[in-house]
Amino acid sequence: MATKGRTYGRPNTPWGSKIYFKPSMGRVIARKPGVLRKSDDVLAINKVLEDLKGSSDHPATKCKGKPGGWKEFVSCLRDEMKAALRKAGKAKS
Repeated sequence: MATKGRTYGRPNTPWGSKIYFKPSMGRVIARKPGVLRKSDDVLAINKVLEDLKGSSDHPATKCKGKPGGWKEFVSCLRDEMKAALRKAGKAKS
């Protein structure tokens, strides 16, 4: 399970940023390495997903193979994640 701490990414650009693709936003993001990324909320969400791992109730399993491509998958995943977090009592108020 993830722990609190700093991200370990090395900069992959000349100006010291880490470039990566963020699927939930559908775009490329530049972030300075070493940013704190593991809040209590993130750890709680990760725990919910670990508990669902391997079951047919996992959000990614429910959304795989949907017609409509990537946008449909991301839209389904967003809805299923909200439902899974609500069911576990970890949803945002």
